[in-house]
Formats: sequence, structure tokens, C-alpha cells
Amino acid sequence: MSLEIMVIEDDINSAELLKYELMDSGFRVNYFKSGRKTFQKLKTLPPDAIVLDILLEGGEMDGWTILRELKGSADLNEIQVFVTTALAEREKGISLVAKDYLVKPYKPSQLSKVIMHTLLSNGKQGQILIPQAFHEENKG
Repeated sequence: MSLEIMVIEDDINSAELLKYELMDSGFRVNYFKSGRKTFQKLKTLPPDAIVLDILLEGGEMDGWTILRELKGSADLNEIQVFVTTALAEREKGISLVAKDYLVKPYKPSQLSKVIMHTLLSNGKQGQILIPQAFHEENKG
């Protein structure tokens, strides 16, 4: 079973990096850049986890608003949210339901490890895929 991750990030370059890091770790990834459309999609197809940027362009719904609405929703407040942002406001993010809060820049594989650990400890079934080159380099 592959775990579904929703990435909400308005910067296309950051979104692509996040998408490929997560896909390389075995996750299925859907990418969204606007808050309001994303929230509508959440209600119809909730993911296993959300990777959320706080500063979203467009103004109609930023990451803080998404966190508040998730926290207030009986149907969606169980979704694990992982904030990735340049804002160093960890306490605020955690108080608003974020499971973890990573301040950019961070190690490339850190996000995948945090998500997988959290989802597995919550009873989700998943796997971490390790590239074949890693196995070959570490044969003893």
C-alpha cells in the first residue's frame, strides 16, 4: 500500500523538490499551489498526510488558515500535517495541529523520514524505498 501525501506549496521549484523527494521514498504525491481549491479537494479525497507551506501566494488562504480550518474540522483534524516554511514560528504551527515544523533549508531526506516515522507509528502501512545504488555502495 502506498501512502498518499498532499503537497501545498506555491513555489513551483520547491514543490517539485518536495514531490520528487517524497516519490523517491515511495509516497504517492498530489501537488496543489492554492489554499482554497486544496481545501475543497481535502474534503473529497483526504490524504494520509499534508506537507504545507505557510506563505502561499494568492492571498485567499495561507498556511495558517489551512491549519486552523483543519483543526476545526471533525472530518479532517486527524490528517497529519508537516509544515515546511522559511518562517521560524514552530510553536504557532504545533499549536495549530502541525505534527512537525521544518524550517527551510533542511536536509533533503529529513521530511520523508519524519512523515514515514509518524505515519507508521500511527498504524499506517508503508515502506521506505532505498535506491539500488545505496545497497551496492554499502555491501560489505
